[in-house]
Amino acid sequence: MNPCSLAGALARTKLLCMAATVEYLCSCCGDVHRGLPAWHFDAPVQVAAIPVAERTERVELTTDACVIGGIDQPQFYAKGLLEIPVIGENEPFVWGIWLSLSEDSMLRYGELFEDHQRDAGESFFGWVCNSIPGYPETQLLKARLHVRTYPQRPWIELEPTEHRLALDQRRGITREHAISLAERLLHAGQGRSPSASRPAG
Repeated sequence: MNPCSLAGALARTKLLCMAATVEYLCSCCGDVHRGLPAWHFDAPVQVAAIPVAERTERVELTTDACVIGGIDQPQFYAKGLLEIPVIGENEPFVWGIWLSLSEDSMLRYGELFEDHQRDAGESFFGWVCNSIPGYPETQLLKARLHVRTYPQRPWIELEPTEHRLALDQRRGITREHAISLAERLLHAGQGRSPSASRPAG
């Protein structure tokens, strides 16, 4: 497959969601919320550097893959789920973020993407390409994109550094912290943060 056509091929039709186990009274709006929101970035941050007038021609973007062309070498990105354990709960706090991948990794990922018989476990090195709110700068953190069985999105494992996000992924966060984070995101800018969008469900 031509690497530059991968984004169009990697279009997801189904996303499995974990059952909502966390219920809380929101201190911002007074409503009862069930489940922690999964916050997804619509694109890698590099897309914002492309002039708007050029994006239609240079950027191929789906919910799961992105290819930026029109430069010396195309740039390849894939979305995965960065899951932060919530201590004492079965439900993690989930960020849908983008990693940059090499061309070889993107080609292999494309082969696996629609393979209904794929095994879990294969992984690819990448660099985080989003700034996650509430943390020190997260762009260019080292990570691995781990393939899951079809049709689940891959999960992202951060390099085990002392960065606070990496620590949270390894150690988990308290239920109170998860709820506080969810409230801030849910009520920033009328329901979405400036840099990430919350999918339905």
